[in-house]
Amino acid sequence: MSFEEVNLIKCTTLAYVGDAVFTLYVRAKFSGDPSIPTRDLMRNCSRIVSAVVQARIHDGIMELLTEDEQALMNRCRNAHVTNKAKNASMREYKKATALEGLLGALYLTHNKERLDELLRKCLEIGEADEQSGQDIYRQP
Repeated sequence: MSFEEVNLIKCTTLAYVGDAVFTLYVRAKFSGDPSIPTRDLMRNCSRIVSAVVQARIHDGIMELLTEDEQALMNRCRNAHVTNKAKNASMREYKKATALEGLLGALYLTHNKERLDELLRKCLEIGEADEQSGQDIYRQP
């Protein structure tokens, strides 16, 4: 599938795929240490796979994106969404949707090299966010 063909797919569908890709990537990375209990794995992953952190990742990778990637993220960010994350603002949720949309598009175009590059950067930003001690879970 080409990038042009992916642009015909609804952003919410791309985000649905991208969410699965991002979640699997983060889970696989955290699962490398057999001494970590499963509940800690789940907690560590959910801290990064959250709309709040994904919104920060969105902002952190914008300068690394091509024009086409930026255009797709803008389209996905501006897409009409009716749901909202319980611990994130609508602005954060839309940025997270945009990030997931881009990851979904890269997956569907089989652009493995670029997908891996951005996923590594996403995890780097997400882990730095977690280690900074920021309270990523705000009370609504």
